[in-house]
Amino acid sequence: MNRQIILAGLFFASVLGACSATKSTELQKYEARQQVLELNTDRNELKIELEKERITNEKLKKDVANLNAKADRNTSNFSASDPSSTASDAKSTARLLNDVEKANKRLQKSDKKIESLQKDIEKLDDKIGKLNKQIEFVDQNKQ
Repeated sequence: MNRQIILAGLFFASVLGACSATKSTELQKYEARQQVLELNTDRNELKIELEKERITNEKLKKDVANLNAKADRNTSNFSASDPSSTASDAKSTARLLNDVEKANKRLQKSDKKIESLQKDIEKLDDKIGKLNKQIEFVDQNKQ
C-alpha cells in the first residue's frame, strides 16, 4: 500500500516536472522581460547611490586638500627660539596630521566604494544585455 502511494507520488512529480520544463516561448519572453525590469530597478538604485557617493567624494577631496595645505604650512613653521611655543605647536600639528590621515582614509574608502559600485553597475548591464538578447532570440523564433 505504502509502496503504491510512493510510486504514484513519484509519477505525479515527474509529470509535473516534465510539464513545467516545457515553458512556452511567450512565457519565457515575459519572464525575461520581468527580470530585465527588476535588474533595471537595481541598476538605477546603484546609479543613485553612485551619484551620492561621488558628491560625498568631491567634498572629501576638498576637505583633504584644505587639511593637506594647512598641514604643510604648520609643519614648516617651527622655530627653536621659543621651546614652549614650539612644543604646543608640535602638539597641534600632530593633531592636525592625525586629522589629515583620517580624512585621507575616508577619501580612500569613498574611492573604493565608487569603484565597487561601478563594477556592480557593469555586471548588471551585462546581465541586462544577455537577457535582452534572449528576448530577441525568442522573438526571432516566434516569427
